[in-house]
Amino acid sequence: MYGLPADFDASGFVNRELVEVCFTVNTVHLAFDDDASITLESAFALRSHQGAERQTPPIKASRLMGLIGQRVRSSHAHPDGTLTLEFEEGDALDCLDDSKEYESYKIRVDGREFIV
Repeated sequence: MYGLPADFDASGFVNRELVEVCFTVNTVHLAFDDDASITLESAFALRSHQGAERQTPPIKASRLMGLIGQRVRSSHAHPDGTLTLEFEEGDALDCLDDSKEYESYKIRVDGREFIV
């Protein structure tokens, strides 16, 4: 909905370990070490050697749990509002800003909070 701010530094996720994935009816929450997190409220895409899957909450099952324990090796903010996290074993998570009416995801990193 809002997009990523022009000054958003996606590198704040690099080298952080994904320590927890939580599901609620309408969200998926990803917690990283050092008090960083992403709460997905809209579509996301997970790309891996097993193929790609695009999902939107509510979710019954996901391969996201397979990312727990992995560190982010690179991250990128895209002009369309997508945040991409690439993990050390080659998987990539795209947090998509695909809603014109509602918030798509929230980021907390390095003491700052962003609503996309």
